[in-house]
Parts: sequence; C-alpha cells; structure tokens
Amino acid sequence: MISFAFRKHSRTTLLCDGLNPTTKKETRSLSRFCFLKKRGMSESNYEKICEVPTDYGITFTKYKSNKTGLTVALADIEAPLVNGYFALATESFDDFGCPHTLEHLVFLGSEQFPYKGVLDTLANRAIAQGTNAWTDVDHTCYTITTAGSEGFLKLLPTYVDHILYPTLTDSGYHTEVHHINGKGEDAGVVYSEMQGCQNLGEDRIHLRMRRIMFPEGCGYRSETGGLMERLRELSVEKIREYHRNYYRPDNLCLIITGTVDHAKVLKALEAVEANIISKGPLPAMQRPWIETGNFPSLEKDIVETVLFPEEDESMGTVLVAWNGPMCHDYLQQKALEVLNVYLTESPVSVLQKEFVEIEDPLCTDVEFHATDHLKTTIMLTVSSVPIEEMEGFPNHLFATLQRLVEQNEIDMSRMKNIIEKEMLKLLDDIERDAHDTAAAICISDFLYGEPDGRDLKESVKDQEFLNVLAGFQVSDWLDVLKKWYLDSPHVTILGKPSAQFADQLAEEEKKRIQKQRTDLGETKLEELQNKLEEAMTKNDVELPHDILENFTIPPVSSINFINVLTARNDDGCTVKINNEIQDYVNKDASTKIPLFIQFDHVQSRFVKVSAHISTASVPSHLLPYTRLLLKAIFSLPVERDGEIISYEDVVTGLSEDTVEYDAGLGTSSGFRELLVFTVKTEETKYQKGIQWLQDILWNTQFTAERLKIVAFQILNDIPQAKRDGHSMASAAMRALQFDASKSANAARNVLFQSNFLQDVVQKLDNDPSSVINDLSIYREALCHPDNIRIHVTGNILKLNAPRTSFAPICSRMQHPQQALVPVTLAQNLLSPAGQEPGQIGAVVSLPSIENSFSLQTVKGPSNFEDPDIPALLVMAELLDTMEGIFWKFIRGQGLAYSCFLSTDVEAALISFTIYKSPDVSKAFAQAKLVIDQLANNEMEIEPSSVDGAKSAVIYSLVARENTMDRAALQSFVNQVLKQVPASYNRNLLSAIQATTMEDLQHVLKKYFVNMFTPGKCNIVAVSSPSKSEEIRDGFGLLGFKLESMNLNDFSI
Repeated sequence: MISFAFRKHSRTTLLCDGLNPTTKKETRSLSRFCFLKKRGMSESNYEKICEVPTDYGITFTKYKSNKTGLTVALADIEAPLVNGYFALATESFDDFGCPHTLEHLVFLGSEQFPYKGVLDTLANRAIAQGTNAWTDVDHTCYTITTAGSEGFLKLLPTYVDHILYPTLTDSGYHTEVHHINGKGEDAGVVYSEMQGCQNLGEDRIHLRMRRIMFPEGCGYRSETGGLMERLRELSVEKIREYHRNYYRPDNLCLIITGTVDHAKVLKALEAVEANIISKGPLPAMQRPWIETGNFPSLEKDIVETVLFPEEDESMGTVLVAWNGPMCHDYLQQKALEVLNVYLTESPVSVLQKEFVEIEDPLCTDVEFHATDHLKTTIMLTVSSVPIEEMEGFPNHLFATLQRLVEQNEIDMSRMKNIIEKEMLKLLDDIERDAHDTAAAICISDFLYGEPDGRDLKESVKDQEFLNVLAGFQVSDWLDVLKKWYLDSPHVTILGKPSAQFADQLAEEEKKRIQKQRTDLGETKLEELQNKLEEAMTKNDVELPHDILENFTIPPVSSINFINVLTARNDDGCTVKINNEIQDYVNKDASTKIPLFIQFDHVQSRFVKVSAHISTASVPSHLLPYTRLLLKAIFSLPVERDGEIISYEDVVTGLSEDTVEYDAGLGTSSGFRELLVFTVKTEETKYQKGIQWLQDILWNTQFTAERLKIVAFQILNDIPQAKRDGHSMASAAMRALQFDASKSANAARNVLFQSNFLQDVVQKLDNDPSSVINDLSIYREALCHPDNIRIHVTGNILKLNAPRTSFAPICSRMQHPQQALVPVTLAQNLLSPAGQEPGQIGAVVSLPSIENSFSLQTVKGPSNFEDPDIPALLVMAELLDTMEGIFWKFIRGQGLAYSCFLSTDVEAALISFTIYKSPDVSKAFAQAKLVIDQLANNEMEIEPSSVDGAKSAVIYSLVARENTMDRAALQSFVNQVLKQVPASYNRNLLSAIQATTMEDLQHVLKKYFVNMFTPGKCNIVAVSSPSKSEEIRDGFGLLGFKLESMNLNDFSI
C-alpha cells in the first residue's frame, strides 16, 4: 500500500553545496572505525524479524539489533543500482523547521569525519552522484544510490556516523541555516530555500489546510521546513536538542534496495554497532507519532479563502480534505484508492466528465492524494479553476457525488477494469522504479507498523485486497463514497491569486529589510559580514588526502548491467544482426512489412510499442498545433471498419486493453522534434496495442467539440505554468534561441500558446472546418512510412507474430516505402541567435516569485562521438557536483540554492543554470571568477577530485539504463536516433576513465570560458519585478547587456 504525503523539503531540489578551501590539515582515514571492530561485534547482534515475499517479485527482510535497536530493512531487487534510504521518525510541534535544518547540517561533517563535504566526496568515489535527503512531515530520510554494492557497503559506516553523530557547529548553522549578511539581508541555504516556496500558492493552501485539519499539539500541523519568521529566531542549540531527542539508533531504519548480500550489510555495520555501544545506554524514548498521530477527527465543514501572490488573477486552486482511515486499515485504503481512480483517472471518469471534459471547463484537472500517516488525510486538488467559478465549485462537487448515491450511478464494468488494472499498474511501477516503491513500503512500516513485522506482511497483500474489492457491489462502493466523502466533515480551501497581495508582500519585505538595516547600523553590519566570512573559513577545513586515498573506487567490472538484445525488421534494413531474437523475428516472415522496426528484448511482463515520427514534413504554419494535437489525440472519436467509436468508448477501450498510453515530444534523451506515440500492454494484448496505435494515428476524427474542450484545458493551465521561475527561464530561452517556424518543440512553447489557442477557439466557433482541415494536413504529413520509426520493447520471444502484427498498419500507408527521413536534430533548428550565442540577453519579470533564476548557453560539441565529450562530462561534474567547485563557491556563500551544467550534443549547446538565487547576477559573477581562475591556473584541480568526478559520471551513465525499460530505450536512442553503436554508453565509460588533466584544461578553455564571456553566450534571467533592475545592472557591470522584458513580450 503506497500513498503520498505533503510537500517534502529536499536537501537538493536539483544539485549543489559548499565553501572556500583553507590550508588546515589533519590526518584521519576510514580506518578510524577499525579499532571498534575489536569490541566483540558480530552479526549475531542482529535478529531476523521477518522475511516477506510479495506478489510482485520483491522480497523484504527486516533485521533488528538486540544491542542498539538499529533496524535494517532489505528489499531484494535485481538491478545495477543499490539504493539506501536511511529513515528516522521525526516529529515537530512548531514551525522552527528543526527537522529540515538538521537534515542540512548532517552533511557538514561527523564525529569521526569532521570535514564539510566528506560524505559527498566519498559518495562520488563509491560510483554515485553525491548524497541527498528529504524532510517530510513525519520522517526524515537520507539517501544514496551507487552503481553496484561494493562502494555502497564501503560508504555505509561513514554515512551512519554523519546521521547519528554530526558536528552541528555554530559556523555550519550560520552558513547553512540562517544569517544576516553585511547588507542586512537574511540568507542561508535553508532560509533561501524556504523563501522560494513559503508564499507559493500550493504551499500556502496546504499549510492552511493543515492548520485547520490537525489540532494544536499534533505534529502533522507544523511546517517542518521552517517558516522564514521562525528561522530568523532559531538557534543551533535548539537543533542540537532536537537531534538528541530523535536521532538515535533505536529510531533509525536503514532501508537498502537492490542486489546486495545481507551478510555483507550486517558485517559493514559491525563498526557502527560498536561505536554506538561505546556511547553508553540511552534514556527510554516514546515512539514518535504512535501517541500523537491519532488526533480527533473534524467535527464540522470549514471553508476558507487563502490568497497567494500572482499578477494573473484569472485562475485559482480548490483543495478539499477529509479525515481518512487509519493506516493499518489496508482494505479500506485500497477501496478508496480504487474509488478515487474511478472518479478522476481518465476523460470518462465522473469528475473529469463533469468539470474538465466540457466546453467551458470548470478546471483543468481533479486529482486525489492520500497521506501515509497514522490517520490518513484524503485530499482532492482541483487545478486552474476560473476565479469566477471558485465560490460555487465546492457545492457543484458535492452535488455531483450526491447524485451518484441517489441514482446508484456506479459503472461496474469500468470498476471491474480498474480493479484488474490496479495490479498491472503496480507490477509496471515495480519494473520502472522498484527502489522507491519498496522504500515507501518500508518507511511506512517503520513509522507506524508493529515491530514484529505483522503489518509489513499485511501491507503488501495488494492482490488479496483487490480480490475482495472485485466482489463489491454497487451498494458497497456507494457506502465507501458516503462514509468518507459525503457523511464526513471536510475542509475546503479556495486558493486565489492576488496581484495586490503580491505587492503587499513585496512592500512588507522591503520595509522589514530597511528597518533591519537601520536597527543594526553600519558597524553591526560590518561585524555580521566578518562573522559570515569567519564561519565560511571555519567550515572549510581541508579534507585530508588519506581519507580519499583509503577509499578506493570500485572497478566498473563490479557493476551488473542489464542485457538488451536487439533485432530489426529486415525489410529495407541495412544492419545485419545475428542473435536468437533476430532469428525469432525473421521466422515471422509471411508478409512484407515496409516499416522500420527495432525490437529490444528485455525481461518484462509487458510490451511497449512506440512510434517515433518526424515532424520535418509538417508545414511551418501548422507547427503551433503540436501541443493541441498531442493532448487531444487519445481522447478523440475513432472511425473503425466504417463505424464511429465515440471518444468515451475510445478512452474506455484504451483503459481495458493497455497498461499505459501516451503522446509526447521526444524521449528522456531529447529529440524533441519527434512526436512519440506509445502504448504499453500485457504480452497477450500485443496486437490490440498495435491496433490502437493504428487507430490513433490514422483513424481519429477531429471534432470541433473535442478540440475546443482540449484547447480550453491548455489555456486554463497556462497561468499556473507561468508561475514557475525555472520553467519560465527555459521557456524564454527556447523562444529566443530556436526557430519556431521550423521547430515543433519551439512552436509549442507555452509563451506562444495563449494567443494561438485563443485564435483556434475563435475559429472553432466561427469556422471549425479550417481547424479540422489544418490538423488533418498535419496528421497526413506525419503518417508516411519514411517518417516513422517503431520501437518494440519487452520479452520478444513471447510475442506472437512480432513482425506481421504490423501488417494492418502497413495496409493504411498510401505512399511507397522510401529511405527513412533523417532524424531532425535540435541544432538544425536554432535561430541565428542560437547558432551564434552572444546575441541574447534578457531579464524577465515574474511577480509570482521571490528568488531569481537564470539560464545561459554557449556553443558545444555537435557530434555524438566528438572526442571532447568525455572531458566535458567530467569537467561539468567537477564544477557542479555536490561539494564540487561551484557548490563550494556559490551555494556555500549563499549566492544560490544550486547551479548545474548540461551538455546537449543534439542542440550543440552547453547550458548553465542558476536555481533559486537572491540575485543571479552575483552568483553568475562568482561562477565567472571561478572559471577564470581555473583557466589561468590560479586555482588548482585536485587529482582526487577528478577521480571522484569520473566515478560520478560513470554512475550517471549506469543510471540511464538501470531498469529494463530505460536500458531498452537507451538501445533505441543510441542505435536509431544518435546513430552510434549500442555499446555507446559502455564505450564512454572507458573514455571517461582515460580523461587526463590536459583534457580538462582543453575543454575548460574551449567551452567554459566562453560561457562567461560577453558576445559568446546567451543569457536569460527571471526575477521578481522589484529585483529586475538590480540584476540587469549587475550583469551590466560584467559586460553583459540585458534587456528588460515580461512574459507578454514573447510572440511567435
């Protein structure tokens, strides 16, 4: 049973952290733990509590130490990656944010290893990409993912030492949590993070809901991330006290997922056990949540309005919340889960049909979530509600639910299909992300389950619960609906955007800072700046080299890669392949199939068929239709055998025959000029999946009614999309850097869609045939055999007629097969300013944000086999990895929450992103200083850092293919889209290991220097209006001329 809680506060939303290096040295190494092993430790300390097999192939095993109380939960998963989730039950009764601030401070050093960044530095050498953590309302979880188990086991004792025995220094608190700088501004990594989210609509709405739902004295009510006003009052001693109370071995569960030897895990923990025992006994502890988590239920309905800052006041959010069942009432939880899917999952669901799939939509989405607390909370989020409809929406919602009861309106045929599909979806989730799924089960059991494992055994009986639900009648389902949604009191929050509130918040903050500066005075401000610099120096004690040298990097040979076997349809195929999969496909040769098809064989319960279709032949003026086409295509009527199938029956049929279906642009590896249409089915429904693909591509009927509904849905979602600073930086850069007359990806830009879709809606009212004709021409341009590349993923040997099942599609093709149209690369669709970076400079004002964001691009390699690529990847990792150079000099000085580099060979561009910065021009200036010093040899790169960066890059390549689905996709991307060997990623591993210091200097000067040189790079910054001028001037001092813009200035 898996459900989701409130917003988690993560140590890294994207990546990065650190400070300035000093020269102080000490000598410690990982052997520090060795003496502890002599104190009688053995794995006999650990008792096996339970072993729990599941219907979906994962076996859980739980151990507990009878000496320390430390819990170890192992989930056996066949995969190349090993994941660690180290969870503590954390309960807070105020808004100071102790759980969140402590999560950050843990990474600044430990008792055995008192060096900031040692954990992330060693993690990179363990073939990982640093570490991470999140803070949820009821627990804190520290994570690590390594390629293979060898590095994981080596790092495990050091990680646990950081969790149980962190340094928690005054200087660490000062830089990482909160301080006032020399300008009188509040700063600190945690403070900046909360500044960026505290006044977002979602956060304000959910916090108010929690305040109403949960009584005083209940930890679920608190803001565990920390409210800014409380963070300004917090002290490091309060955090230390919180650590003493909750960070104890008997309140810690080490969850490990992947392929790892249980005995070796317990062996690796011997030194940890001995160290814990050496500290002496701990006082008794009341288990968190068990006493306080069962709070009184609501007694009456409550409706409140919450304002959030936003210039566009057209769309708001409605949140409805109910008390749910206790977390161990698994059958009732599963019943609600299935009922919620029935009510909201697809365009034919009750609430979607009532509110979304109508000509004048009352919202763009309705979605249920349930928290995984001792007593659950059920939440219904209604997105993008027109402001004039908000007051009446709750009544309409409950009237609709009441109607179901009064009219006995449950479609048992659709309910039966949903129940059958729920188990398939779980099996699919396990194949796609077994680690997180298993970890969620273990965390919930650790927090709320019985220690003997009885609840863990019950929590994984999904099939058993679904079998019970299969026997429910209409009255049973209506009883569930009445009990939890109609007869139970609820909280309704109307989240309304307000430009006046945005101005009010900005003015209040401006006055507060001015008063703070005045109250402190120049002398005190100077003292505060000196204190900050002293803290930064104290934090940066140099990491002794012997610690790194004693932590040897595991060999790549220790990683177990997923094996993918490829076959091709032989019609017109120039590549000759010899393996058992190709032999099997070749035997299915009764019919000519004039299509390019690549089959990638992996061990899977499902088969996925994807059509990757080039948009190169689509007329330029039709490209803006791309977003509308992709969103509408699976919910349109279909003509089959001369009969019209309604869109409702199409959606129902897809739900019955497929596990998943999707239409989108490109893949996770890019290639956004390809439209990708995907259906995933059980193996036995392979032909049905292909039939649906044929119907979607050739047989859909464009109707004015359906197109208008979908167009309104997109239009109503645009205001919400424009509230995200990071996304708007990317959208603005894409608008300026790509040619929207040639690029489908550029033409579908959210910045262009508002005006375009308003025109489309008007045409659908006055001249619908013109829109239908446009879309018909668009589709006809797509559906040529030379445009289409088919990818089939699954257990190919179990497919009946893998080739000839495509014969019906081939019969629809009216054009003779010709050579495949080349894959259109993003680099071929750049605007003149994109082809020659240095011409774009803009500061975009966005009233909904308090932080600033930026994106800059520079020319990069344009060939996937360019010899510079390995060194580029290593150099980028050196700069922006956790505890890397940018992490230390940018995040460590409070200049940004994170920053990161990306090499996009397809676009022939390298990008640098600054994320959540008080002033991106200052973060940019610091990054420029770092690059200049590196290029001029004024700053040295440590060889040990290079080794760690190589290891981290190797991890990232392994992570690209860490599941069956991803491994098969990489096979297709490499061989078909990139036109490189299937072994491309594996070949890169060797090239990365061979990268020299000279190679790094070469790419540094060739690419990265240009990133910070006027006339060589494009820059887009996004900021609140109050900071835009200051940011523009800051870039001006560095020689960059930026134009002030707002989102309405962008047009196609």
